[in-house]
Amino acid sequence: MTLAARHFWLPVADNSHGYGLTRHAFPGRRADAGSAEPAHCGEVFALATPSEMDWICAPTCQTCNETLKAGHPG
Repeated sequence: MTLAARHFWLPVADNSHGYGLTRHAFPGRRADAGSAEPAHCGEVFALATPSEMDWICAPTCQTCNETLKAGHPG
């Protein structure tokens, strides 16, 4: 039995950190996402294909992380 993804993480343009990108969590599956989606932190971000370096350097959105850990996605 395969469970559908409940959320996916993606580095997106976000100037709240020095690198200019932040990893945010988005509801659903990446394959089903549009060009812009609301993250679990409540902000809407444009989605693009990140580089490997973006995954390494972009910090995690702590609001998205805490929201998912608390069991309240969105």
